[in-house]
Amino acid sequence: MRYCIGIDLAKFKHSAAVIGDAGERLLLGFEFRNDEEGFASLLGELSGVGADPGESAVCLEATGHYGRNLIAFLEAHGYEVFEVNPLLTSNWRKAMNVRKVKNDAVDAEALALWLLAGNPTARRRSKSETDDLRSLARSRTSLSHIVSDCKNKAHAILDVVFPEFHGFFADDFGKAACAVLAKWGSAANVARARVDSIEKAMRDAAGRRFGRDDAERLKALARSSVGQHSEPLLFQLRQLLAQIEFTKGQMAELDAELERLLEGSPITTVPGIGTVCGAGILGEIGDVGRFEDASKLVAFAGCDPSVFESGEFEGSRAHLSKRGSPHLRWYLWLAADRARMSDPVLRDYYLKKRAEGKCHKVAISAVVRKLCAIIFAVLRDGKPYACPAA
Repeated sequence: MRYCIGIDLAKFKHSAAVIGDAGERLLLGFEFRNDEEGFASLLGELSGVGADPGESAVCLEATGHYGRNLIAFLEAHGYEVFEVNPLLTSNWRKAMNVRKVKNDAVDAEALALWLLAGNPTARRRSKSETDDLRSLARSRTSLSHIVSDCKNKAHAILDVVFPEFHGFFADDFGKAACAVLAKWGSAANVARARVDSIEKAMRDAAGRRFGRDDAERLKALARSSVGQHSEPLLFQLRQLLAQIEFTKGQMAELDAELERLLEGSPITTVPGIGTVCGAGILGEIGDVGRFEDASKLVAFAGCDPSVFESGEFEGSRAHLSKRGSPHLRWYLWLAADRARMSDPVLRDYYLKKRAEGKCHKVAISAVVRKLCAIIFAVLRDGKPYACPAA
């Protein structure tokens, strides 16, 4: 490799720098727009200094979607593209100069010098299919948060208009509960409703699981309720219920698409990992081949313990580094909490940690690291997980 190219990414324009193999600065602070004309001008500048494909490598920071089109363009023209963690390059840039200097040109040069120094932490970017999967999985998580937020707001309204409603149904926002809330909402309205109308609403929504006795009990609760009737609050409640129903429909569509994309992947054979969690983990990891071993995957997720030592002092309580992907860490935590209840090996490991005096969170963190080793092996070998105890 004779030429190292660093590109600092932004939304509307990027900045490029080219460093030769002897450290000579061939191109500094070249700005180009994030469009077809800008990409073409970049190729012209690179060609002008001799940084042609096959003799060059490109380094840029992993900054979300801003560089996705540029990466595809460069790879289509034969350039090898690497991504690097912005946290690492930030410290690298600061070490280059004692003065506090930061601009696009300096950042681009720092990336080129990072690549020239042969830093092993520079990694190949993931495939575009992985980027798509990551985007869909994060969208699914966002929709889930919307539903949770709507439910919290609806609960706040119920605390005023019908506080006794909580706990009557197994799920305050199940089919039968939503049917009652959408039609009557407040305790005053339910108290005035006919028992057979309440029974019919619940049965139409949830089948024959509900009968006249349930309707009579709900009506009795409404009659003795301390709730206050408020039309503006009921209007807001109806909107929240409609938002919950609509968003759940979108989530179901997303789940079906994620299941289609995961078809044939062994990730869902790992204990505790279903379609949504598996899509999130695959999307965040990308190409597992860029990790040398499972410990590197653990570090990427930020689930490795931090180290605090100086001289003769050694810290006795090591917290998680949390320097990696927070999304991946969340998916792994959910999977580990499920896996320790279903997989005998991970359950025994969890119980062992608890017996050692570890609290639930610390024990789950240990299970997460075990789970990372399983995920790494499954994805590396492309084979489904088989429980050792089976």
